[in-house]
Amino acid sequence: MQTFYNRDMTKNDTVCPLNDFLKELKVEYSKSIALQTKRIMFLLDERNFIPNLSVYTDTEILASIFGVLINNAIKYTDKGYIKAGYRVLENDVLQFFVEDTGNGFDPVILEEMTKYFDSSESDSSDNVENLADANRLVKAMSGKVRIDSQQGMGTTVYFSVDFKPVHVEGDDEEGRAEGTVLHPAKESPQAKANSMNDIWKGKTILIAEDEIVNYMFLEVLFEETGAVLIHAADGRQAIDAVKANPDINIVLMDIKMPSINGLEATRQIKAIRPQLPVIAQTAYAMQDDEYKALQAGCNDYISKPIDANKLISLMKKYLL
Repeated sequence: MQTFYNRDMTKNDTVCPLNDFLKELKVEYSKSIALQTKRIMFLLDERNFIPNLSVYTDTEILASIFGVLINNAIKYTDKGYIKAGYRVLENDVLQFFVEDTGNGFDPVILEEMTKYFDSSESDSSDNVENLADANRLVKAMSGKVRIDSQQGMGTTVYFSVDFKPVHVEGDDEEGRAEGTVLHPAKESPQAKANSMNDIWKGKTILIAEDEIVNYMFLEVLFEETGAVLIHAADGRQAIDAVKANPDINIVLMDIKMPSINGLEATRQIKAIRPQLPVIAQTAYAMQDDEYKALQAGCNDYISKPIDANKLISLMKKYLL
């Protein structure tokens, strides 16, 4: 286990298994989003997760910061996704973030909001008050807040806290002495083995999906794989894409689509390229759907909502 402590530890600091902490947040806020009518997915960016990473921190304050940022993101996002994660930067800085595909802020408002971070004043604008609350909590952890936003393109709120790694029992590595400063930003062999970086570089994936939110989920999921993505919004576009792109290596086929449905599109695609793998996706997890998909020529089947790990494992059978 790798453990870090805050340079300004308080009596309320406890050991927090960071990866588990964020996974619990995902479960909690996914349930909250599911109760609303918004078309939002809650994602965790696990690309920079360090296995078994724990930190000494005030978990109540940390949860409150994420609560303010995530609820703010939900409020101003109608469709797309909200994504949370962390990375360990150089100079022993632990950086968290919450990203959304919401309305974003124009430069003037963003500048005004930034000014409030260093003041004790409040503002009538809800978004300023919410982010000011988060800023006060981050300051309580001796941290800093930064916002990247573009109107109509979404917002990412970063908050960074200085941490210092410490050597703990069970974390012996050859040549490391007690108290030696680690640099977790450098990828360990285990992290590298679990990484998605460039695993499908040079491969082309056709995603036939008429729901843009579902496509965006897959786009985020595959963004570090190195694969080229082609989007088809209906069965006709999927057939045309296969005709026009001989480099397509696999097709993710939504069954329920307009124009030509996924089953008929698969039949026509298999007539063009019989060996091209097609994985069917459907929101209706019924046995006859699986049977119909396989009868139409699909090589495999996965039901929605998509389990990211299951989908990646399934695709590896055909792409590696």
